[in-house]
Amino acid sequence: MSAITAIRTQVEARLTGRMPAAFVQHRRPPMATIPSGIDDIDREIGGVPCGAITELVAASFASSGQKTLQAKLLACATQEHVCALIDATDSFDPKSAQAMGVNLRRLLWVRCSGRDMQALEQAFQCADLVLQASGGFGVIAVDLSGVAPRFVRKVPLTTWFRFRGVIEKQETALIFSTSHTVTSTCSELVLRLAAKDVHWSQTAGKGPTHARVFAGFDLETEITRKRSFKKPVKSAARTLLTYPRWA
Repeated sequence: MSAITAIRTQVEARLTGRMPAAFVQHRRPPMATIPSGIDDIDREIGGVPCGAITELVAASFASSGQKTLQAKLLACATQEHVCALIDATDSFDPKSAQAMGVNLRRLLWVRCSGRDMQALEQAFQCADLVLQASGGFGVIAVDLSGVAPRFVRKVPLTTWFRFRGVIEKQETALIFSTSHTVTSTCSELVLRLAAKDVHWSQTAGKGPTHARVFAGFDLETEITRKRSFKKPVKSAARTLLTYPRWA
């Protein structure tokens, strides 16, 4: 036994009786989760974590399935909980959401009226007010996907840490929809969404092009799991097929 090991053993032996908690390994209990509404995602991470920040990241210039995933999540959550959607750019379509199963009677829809930086400030102010409801919501979704990335990137990291500190004390899932990753290490879960192959009602060569109707597209989801999940952190790609719903 080396001298350093001997000294450490002696110190621990003397302190164990006086300060037993100093040598007890405390484990953070598993977080409660809310289903995302997509089975493949739920099988990977068990649902969206409560008491934490989740970020849905997708390009804003093309269809990516971000709105679909947001609607599916709200559809699951509003069956048992009252939820809130803070819509920074007033892009939420209640008819389409209702067709996907969202219970609008249990959804607080906050429509921001500003543009660019003003819309971002209004969304954060509303998020602060809703978070003061002391955990009365199952899901609080803040949709910033329509705000230009150059404005979202100006949000200081201290703001995201403040949101994380508040949500950790509640049993609410706080979800930010963005076009680029901005929450950094403050989020427990990051889902990156991207559209792949487009599906049509008819294949090429079977009938005129104008007779073909959009039938859906494959959604590739990259899942990044964070500290509180039971499984080790890794990324996984899943291909999902989303179908259009007409309001």
